[in-house]
Amino acid sequence: MRLSSLPPLPWQAAVLAAAALLLAGCESPLNSVRAKRFGAGDPLPVAPRVEPRALALGLNASPDQQALTPESTRAANALLTQQGRIADQTLSITPFSAQAEPLAQRLAQALVRSGARAPRVLPVPTDEVRLTQASTAGWALELQSEALTADTTRCQIANRSNWTIHPYHGVGPLGCASRANVAAMVSDPRDLARPRTLEAADGRAAVLAVERYQRGEIRDLIDIDFEE
Repeated sequence: MRLSSLPPLPWQAAVLAAAALLLAGCESPLNSVRAKRFGAGDPLPVAPRVEPRALALGLNASPDQQALTPESTRAANALLTQQGRIADQTLSITPFSAQAEPLAQRLAQALVRSGARAPRVLPVPTDEVRLTQASTAGWALELQSEALTADTTRCQIANRSNWTIHPYHGVGPLGCASRANVAAMVSDPRDLARPRTLEAADGRAAVLAVERYQRGEIRDLIDIDFEE
């Protein structure tokens, strides 16, 4: 009889059973140490949030009220870029005086040429407090933009003291840059929050191309001589 086939003594069986229960009921210390090194306890990555956002910007005009100042033009471009695609924004322009109304109309036409959807030119407000604030700031117009935007968390290194030693733990939850890039490139922010049916495709054209390839009927590319 081999020694390996001998049954364990009663006290040995009891010790083995107790050890099995202890291992099953508690976490391995080695696993806990490794989990801490790889960022256990860090906040979970936050997916981009889609929410409506309304922004307003006061604009200064040139002394002759014929154009916006260069500073106001740059600020308006920055606001419109921040709100996403201009075609998906609801734009309104408020002149603060009768002299600024023609400029508001020209600004609306310029926005339409840039792809905006018919911005509304509102009448001069009657609120004296608002008019006084605009006059004090030197504003001729106010540009308002309403749009659905994607709000993403700011990507930054979580722990700058040891990110070169323990990159995973120092950088923080991975994927932040990818989510921020996707949110910046998406044409419709609502696509981040809900699915959408694909548009119709011409399946017959795709099938014919594959069949020509299988039959060896490959069409040559057009050779254009740009020197002629």
